[in-house]
Amino acid sequence: MDTLRQLGPSRLAIMGGVLVGLLLFFVFVSMRVATPELKLLYSDLSSNDSASIAAKLEETGIRYNVSLDGTKIMVPEPEIGRSRVLLAKEGLPNGGSLGYELFDQKAGFGTTNFVQNINQVRALEGELSRTLGSFEGVRSSRVHLVLPQRELFSRDTRPSSASVFIGLKPGARMGKEQIMSIQHLVASAVPDLKPTNVSIIDNDGNLLARGGEDAASLMSMKSEEMRRSYETRMTQTVEDLVGRVVGLDRVRATVTADLNFDRVVTNEELFDPETQVVRSSQVTEENSTEREPPSGEVSVQNNLPGIAGDLGGNAPPTAESNKVEETTNYEISKTVRSLTKEVGEVRKISVAVLVDGTYVTDADGKKTYQPRSDEEVKRIESVVKSAIGFDEKRGDRVEVANMQFADVDTGDGAAAANLLFGFERSDLLRAAEIITVAIMIILVVLLVLQPMVGRLLATEGVGNDDEGMETDLLTGRPSNPALTGPSGENFEPPEMEEEDSLIDMKQVEGKVKASSVRKVEDIVSTYPSETVAVLRSWMSQES
Repeated sequence: MDTLRQLGPSRLAIMGGVLVGLLLFFVFVSMRVATPELKLLYSDLSSNDSASIAAKLEETGIRYNVSLDGTKIMVPEPEIGRSRVLLAKEGLPNGGSLGYELFDQKAGFGTTNFVQNINQVRALEGELSRTLGSFEGVRSSRVHLVLPQRELFSRDTRPSSASVFIGLKPGARMGKEQIMSIQHLVASAVPDLKPTNVSIIDNDGNLLARGGEDAASLMSMKSEEMRRSYETRMTQTVEDLVGRVVGLDRVRATVTADLNFDRVVTNEELFDPETQVVRSSQVTEENSTEREPPSGEVSVQNNLPGIAGDLGGNAPPTAESNKVEETTNYEISKTVRSLTKEVGEVRKISVAVLVDGTYVTDADGKKTYQPRSDEEVKRIESVVKSAIGFDEKRGDRVEVANMQFADVDTGDGAAAANLLFGFERSDLLRAAEIITVAIMIILVVLLVLQPMVGRLLATEGVGNDDEGMETDLLTGRPSNPALTGPSGENFEPPEMEEEDSLIDMKQVEGKVKASSVRKVEDIVSTYPSETVAVLRSWMSQES
């Protein structure tokens, strides 16, 4: 308590403020280290999904944090798996649309067929929206289906159609293959829906697929994809083949192909008259003879056929005819040809190949560029011609150039920077944070607490010395006199005492000036008579 009184109220207030600050600092550090780090649970959420997820996490007692825009939800890292399982059980996030869970609710007794059909369409739209939302680069999606019902006593039916809205992530783009896959996915999930009747637009209002496209438009789109695929395949073939010789990173190739997408169908029938074959032959022979009956009685008997000759005797025939018919059918050989030329025939192809030279390292480690020889360049050119099926009659062209490549930073080090000594960047940052907090605690102890305690102890020691000196001055009986009087007239101090009495006067003077000189002046001015008595006693002892 005496030490605290000597410090004064100002020093005590400063020390109290420092102590409170240290306590708050240690509490913050302990809470920061003990609290698990929050990780991303879901992003790009709608307002409905964010509200539903937050309510479910609040119900289960899982700590969470919602971003300012409400599109991201963070939870502690150990709770990510458990949170996703619980939310998936509740069908969250659902993208603001409902699927077949519409039918999980028990329908009322008076539900009409119209309501059931509407719920079926809503369920189909919700399920398709969820599926499309899982595509890479797709942030959100909505599907609108039109399923017309056939009217009674009507033979004509309208085809089904669909409209798809795709919300893309920033910087994402949809390729032709992805667009066609979305069309076929939606068409396969809806009865009587053709891929050509599916329209697709993005969040910028760009028309990605036009519904009701005819065969010509589809063929044009397919032709462009075939051309790009052919050019990519030939480019990869050339780079892989030449890269085996000059190095995979020292060759670049560009292929431009002109393909013929005209579909030609030819039907021919060829007849060869020289190759005749008798297919069938028919011969017909007819003979007839007529005799007139002799004149005389006219009776039925005389006019019966076949009897008149017998009755007439040897009368010559009055009419006789002979007819022979022959029919021969010949089969002439015929050749029927049906020729169909498929699309994608190469009309002309042009290839440009850029090859890097060689580098020679000298004794100092400096690299020097050297171009390749003309003979080597010609060999590379001949290899490229063989790889692409070069045809000079078509007008194909191959150009191989040897030039020095520029040093381009491909950014491969950025991916490797995420891993250091086999640890991820987040783990290293976490360890660095803990080490920094530990170093700060040690510095606070060494630079704040230890000097403060040392000064308190030093102040306490100085106070005791001052009190002892004040007592000695007032009583005139110093407990440790600076000069001890001799015990006898012929007293000679031993050498050991002289060695013990050798002290550093500079240190003593420094201490006296720093702690006691002002106190001595106050005592002398306050008690002059007592001071004179003390000095006289010291002088009498020396004499």
